[in-house]
This record gives sequence, structure tokens and C-alpha cells, in this order.
Amino acid sequence: MSYEVLPGTTIGIIGDGITSRYLAQAAHNTGYQVAGYSNYEDSVLLKEADYRFLGKEDNDDEIESFVALSDIITYTSAWLPVQITSQLSNQVVPQGTNILDITDDHALAKAFYESESLNILPYETGSSLDEIAQAGTKLGYPLIVKPVFKHKNIDDQVILRGEWDLGLVAPMIDGSTLLIEPWLDNTQSFVMTAVRGANNEIALYPLRQVKAMSSNLTSAWTVGNIADAVVDEITKVTEKLGAALNYVGAYDVTFLLSEHGTLYLRNVIPGLSKTTVLYDASVNISVANQHLRAITGQKLTDVVFDQSAVYLPITEKEEPLLYRHWQIQSHWQIATYHYGNLLPQTGHVLASGTSSEQLLNQLQVAGIWQFNN
Repeated sequence: MSYEVLPGTTIGIIGDGITSRYLAQAAHNTGYQVAGYSNYEDSVLLKEADYRFLGKEDNDDEIESFVALSDIITYTSAWLPVQITSQLSNQVVPQGTNILDITDDHALAKAFYESESLNILPYETGSSLDEIAQAGTKLGYPLIVKPVFKHKNIDDQVILRGEWDLGLVAPMIDGSTLLIEPWLDNTQSFVMTAVRGANNEIALYPLRQVKAMSSNLTSAWTVGNIADAVVDEITKVTEKLGAALNYVGAYDVTFLLSEHGTLYLRNVIPGLSKTTVLYDASVNISVANQHLRAITGQKLTDVVFDQSAVYLPITEKEEPLLYRHWQIQSHWQIATYHYGNLLPQTGHVLASGTSSEQLLNQLQVAGIWQFNN
């Protein structure tokens, strides 16, 4: 597919997160108008947009007006309301909408990955305690049980260490389908971000490792010490998924590496996740700018690695501690964004240097964040 969307036209952006604002800023810097659609009145996207559309339940007029005004439409997150995705099917959406189906449904995603012969954790589905107990017998413990639909709250998931924990699942039994997988201790989580262009070219960003700091807060850093064979396999899978989905734009592919060295595919996620901001301090082009190039038909920029970087989230708790370093840390970039829909996160820090390991040690010594061992 070959097309071009020239400056002066209007790009419709759907999103609620901070990366939707960065994409809108990139569009403005390139000469585009921005129509923003968000579910939050105080959205960072709507503050940046030229035309603002507030999503409300059963309000099709806002969606229709947003769609009519936009020359092309892009989304920065996979979690879109059904009423929006139904409207997008007949619009110019370079990313397409096929990927949205598998990003919302664990079972559908697993079936797709299996059809592509990709290595995933074994799994079962069930909707009753008996079926979950049977899955435990088949898969072995420990297990993680979670809703099959990914947009449900992550707090709904539970880890079962043995049959004696089956009672923990009882509050989740409501007739809906649950996904049951083995739970692996002592694993590492990796993410590769790719941007795929309209002519099937692809730009890959350096591999990053991610770790949960707490609920909805994630740290990330560029990876230095990892086996070439693991990076090669991650690259191969990332490229294969982009082609299989015929996707255009930025997407993340997440992986799990077991303590025994086995690599498992976890998810493919369209759009711009917040930890992709890491690359603002480590490569020559941001993911937001590269995504904009892809969806408007421009040739992609070759990604050049400049330096290692670490991304850490900020909350109100860390802010006063952080400002003690205001006149000390020359290699820290501090960003704050006080918007209600982004809480508990109020900003982030990017630290850059020659080694991610050294940067992580320095950040830990700073005494601002609580690092989980």
C-alpha cells in the first residue's frame, strides 16, 4: 500500500495517555492539524488538540463528528470502546483494526500466536472452580488466573500456589471465561518496539527490559547484556507479527524469559506505550515521530542507538525527593504532567549514559524510588 498524507490535513488521534500528547505535538511540529478524541475532559491529548471531542457513553454524535473531521485516524492505545472500533472500520486508519481484536481477547490472541507457530506458555480456559481445578492438574502449580478480556482490571488476576488457593478465584466466578496459565517465578520481561511503514519497511528500536514498580507503574531500561540468540529470536518474532497483521505504525511485542533461558511470547500491543519515551534519550528519533512518519506515508528513519537510558515513573511521593537532585544530576531529564486521568503517575525521569547497569545503580542510590528486588 502506498499513500501520502501531507501537512495541512487533519490527523484524528484517539488516546488518553501521555504518548497521545507527544504524538499530537509531533503532528503539530510537522504542520498537521489535530483532532483529539478522549474519554477524559482533562486529557493531555485534548489540551494539545485543535479540535476536541469528549467521549461519553452512548454519545455517537461526538464520534461521528470526530470521524468526519479527520482525514486519517490513529490510536495510541489498544483499549478502545466498542462504539469507536465499529466506526473505524470504514475510515482511513493506517494501523487497521484487526490487531484490536487480539489485543482485547486473551483466547483469540493465543489462537493467533499458535497459528503463527510462536512459542507461548501453555494455557487453559474455564469459567468454574471445577474447570480451574482441572486446569491446575493439567498445567501444574503455580498458576495465574485472569479474565480472558485484557481490558479488565489487572487487579482481578490471582496467583494460585496450589489447590489450597482455589478459593481465591471464587470472587472471579461470574459466568465469564477465565484464562489459566502457568506462573513462572524469577523471570525477566522484555519489550521490542517496532514501527512498520506503509510499504512494509520496518524500523526496530533497541530492546528494553521492563519491571513493575507497583500497580500501573513500570520502569524500563535499554538492555546491554543479553545473549545474541535471544535478541535474534525477539527480532524475528517482532517482524513476523507486524507482517502477519499487516499493521502500519508503532507496536510493542512483549516477551518473558524464564530462569532456564526459555523465551515466551506474551503479547503484541499496538500504539505507543508510555515506556517508549525511553527512546527519547537513547536513539535519534522518538517513537511518536516515527509512528507519524509511518501513518502519513513518509519513509521511515533509520534508528541509530546513541546511549543507554533508564525510564522511571514519578508519583507525588517521589516529587519532593526528586527536586533535591535538581542542581546535581546533569544526565537526568525530568518531565512532569499533572493530569487526573494519568494518576498515580505525575511524570517520569529519563537518565542516560554509557551503561544501563550503572544508571540503575545510581538511581537506586539516589533514594527516591523503592526498587523491588
